[in-house]
Amino acid sequence: MVNGPLDGITVLDFSLAMSGPFAAQKLGDMGAKVIKIEPTGDGEWHRTRAAGDAWVNKLNASFISFNRNKESLSVDLKTAEGKLIVEKLIQQADVVLQNFRPGVAQRLGIDYESCRKLNESIVYCSITGFGETGPLAMRPGQDLVLQGYSGAMWNIGTRHDPPLPVAMFVADATSAHMAVEGILAALFYRERTGKGQKVEVNMLNAVMDMQIQELTVFLTTGIKPVRTEEPLAHSLLTAPYGIYRTKDGYMTLSIGPIHVLGEALDNDRLRSFTKWSDGMEHRDEIYRIVAEILPTRTTREWIELLEKYNYWAGPVYDYDDLVRDPQVQHNRMIVELDHPTEGRLKVLGIPIGFSETPGTIRHYPPLVGEQTVPILESIGFSREQINDWLERGIVHDETRGETKKGEDNR
Repeated sequence: MVNGPLDGITVLDFSLAMSGPFAAQKLGDMGAKVIKIEPTGDGEWHRTRAAGDAWVNKLNASFISFNRNKESLSVDLKTAEGKLIVEKLIQQADVVLQNFRPGVAQRLGIDYESCRKLNESIVYCSITGFGETGPLAMRPGQDLVLQGYSGAMWNIGTRHDPPLPVAMFVADATSAHMAVEGILAALFYRERTGKGQKVEVNMLNAVMDMQIQELTVFLTTGIKPVRTEEPLAHSLLTAPYGIYRTKDGYMTLSIGPIHVLGEALDNDRLRSFTKWSDGMEHRDEIYRIVAEILPTRTTREWIELLEKYNYWAGPVYDYDDLVRDPQVQHNRMIVELDHPTEGRLKVLGIPIGFSETPGTIRHYPPLVGEQTVPILESIGFSREQINDWLERGIVHDETRGETKKGEDNR
């Protein structure tokens, strides 16, 4: 059975935290063989640092989020033997992915030029915070810092609010998706020409690209987003676009003809707004009128009524609501898998469908160096040599008990 459209592609994932590991996981979901190269000892950064301090058992939820469909090779890249191992892997790989700060890959000997000398057809992807060169190149690329640079924090909330971040790691996630796009395009080019290349992604570019409409409005017309008095959901869109309290919770209302909304809510003032521009000119007033009416019924009652007027609306879910929704279940976006130390895990499914080569979850997030021995055997090293390296701490396999811990590769 074909494991996915990238079956036969080998990816070396040297990355850490979110952007790189998330990108590599997506390639693994699409069938690629992903080898996660980790430091000896505790392994990759996210193994010891969990969002929400959310631990299952030996693994935390952050690491589980970004590392399924991977094998783990734990090796000290600062040793001669470690460099030999990685060089042999690069010679046989299709993709190398790293998200170190500029200069780190060169010190470890896994920069693009070094990899290209070993494998001219390699597709090499580098993810940085601000770019590999330029005045901010050496700044750390952390998600909140990039959100601050992006300008988007002034587009959220009311004019009385301080700058507000998006409550998700949008710069990291967007960079991961952009890296996958670039890698797939480079693999397609290599398929046609036989030539590899370097793909450069940075978080600043990615979070700006996410705002392509907002920034284009500003660049072409000089119009800046203007926050409103009331908590409308977007500074460039007309009322009633926002979130409203109902009798039993909250709901969303999207844009649409205000007079039609007036019919649905039986309000003469709303009926009087017949021009599209009224929704922008009278945004705060419209919000206040709607916000006063909607608490009189439940969310479900309003959605059923508004559907009769073809007016876009929906509930505001929390995570409990989301995972129980019939459409989410139908889309198979919540799946379960068994892990040898974590037990039965519920995780997100694969969001992209392929008619001929569907993606699969073939492997749980690995323990540190769990596949070190079979990976090294597959590229020609003897069991005797591998056992010697395990004893000396050059490579590591958590499943084989304590071994000497080497330095952090990063």
